[in-house]
Amino acid sequence: MGQVKGTETRKIASYILEEVIRRSNSMDVILERISRINKNYSKLNQRDRAFCRMLATSTLRYLTQIDYALEKFLEKPLRKLPEKVKIALRLGVVQIIFLETPNYASVNMSVNLVSKNWRSLTNAILRRITREKSIFLEHLNNGPKIPVWLEKRWKKNWKEEYEDIIKMHQNLKPPIDISVKSNAKYWAKELDAKLLQNDVLRIYGEGRINKLSGFQLGEWWIQDFSSQIPVRLLNVKSGENILDLCSAPGGKTAQLASLGAKVTSVDKSASRLQTLKSNLKRLKLTSELINKDILKYKFNKNWSKILLDAPCSSTGTLRRHPDIMHNKDEKEVLLLTSIQEKLLDKSWSILNQNGFLIYSTCSLEKEEGEDQIEKFLKKHKDARIDKILESEMDGIEESISKKGWLRILPHHYKDKGGTDGFFIARLKKVS
Repeated sequence: MGQVKGTETRKIASYILEEVIRRSNSMDVILERISRINKNYSKLNQRDRAFCRMLATSTLRYLTQIDYALEKFLEKPLRKLPEKVKIALRLGVVQIIFLETPNYASVNMSVNLVSKNWRSLTNAILRRITREKSIFLEHLNNGPKIPVWLEKRWKKNWKEEYEDIIKMHQNLKPPIDISVKSNAKYWAKELDAKLLQNDVLRIYGEGRINKLSGFQLGEWWIQDFSSQIPVRLLNVKSGENILDLCSAPGGKTAQLASLGAKVTSVDKSASRLQTLKSNLKRLKLTSELINKDILKYKFNKNWSKILLDAPCSSTGTLRRHPDIMHNKDEKEVLLLTSIQEKLLDKSWSILNQNGFLIYSTCSLEKEEGEDQIEKFLKKHKDARIDKILESEMDGIEESISKKGWLRILPHHYKDKGGTDGFFIARLKKVS
């Protein structure tokens, strides 16, 4: 039975990788689909599901290095091999090198993933890697850490910080952050979590999130440290009307509602908005949900405080979502900047005089952050940067730029395990 389950986890991991690499699909979307339609996946216990996910994410995290090293052990280019053979070899490498799976299991299970014609090659290459592990590791360490399109960008935009960013990206088990409704000190003790600034809780261990104390009671939700900052910069007062744009799946809406705000949440994705609705139900929080395309929707009033967490390339979240660097590319970044510009203009058109707009993206690409806001300020003469103060950024003051916005990099807060990369600007509409 163990052999069967072991093969099944690797088959599912192989399918996930093929969907990400060849079809540019999101890993979260793929996993959600598998959980609905794959009967074999539903039969796996939580430990096997976790291993399946770890296999896929680890392979994606080290994919460029693995491919570079495999080339050194192959007689012909890796690209000329069938896709399933390439994936089987990659999965074998991840188990041998990173996950410390026994060699025989790493090799045999990978061999079982390919057709008979390719089993001999797969077996030979992986067995050679087990024998010459130190040589393979040397090639691995010399290989590119991220895809070329992203490497060029980051070495240009984050020349001094590049190595630190990469180190954070290669953390196999990044910590999990939690936002609590109240009693942060109590829940820190209850969940064996570290209490960070702004009452953010951080869990370093493993486990099934929905089985942890307080989850089913709706006392907290998963939300990265950086992702919690935009709401805090709005200085929300109980009873205030706040507009949350591009709101699903709802971490920021939950924050706003837990602070007593009257929230209106708008998102054009019906499925993501349904997730937001489910999350609010569990948390016993409320918001007015509007399933509309913001750019086409006619709002019937203006607002004094708006949060725009714009759709972006999400390259600041690679430490938790390594699939992003393989299912996105430069063209998509440029396409997204156009959408962000339109969303900023629409948000500004419904903001009251002396009102505040928070613009944020979880991207490390300057076109989606600094450049976007510079362009916006030139276009809108009634817009000013409301500078973020050091007193508001206790613990990561280094993220405040000279112009008063935030550029959070993954290695900021590195003594605690790092954080997602984010850009955040607070804009004020002046008369």
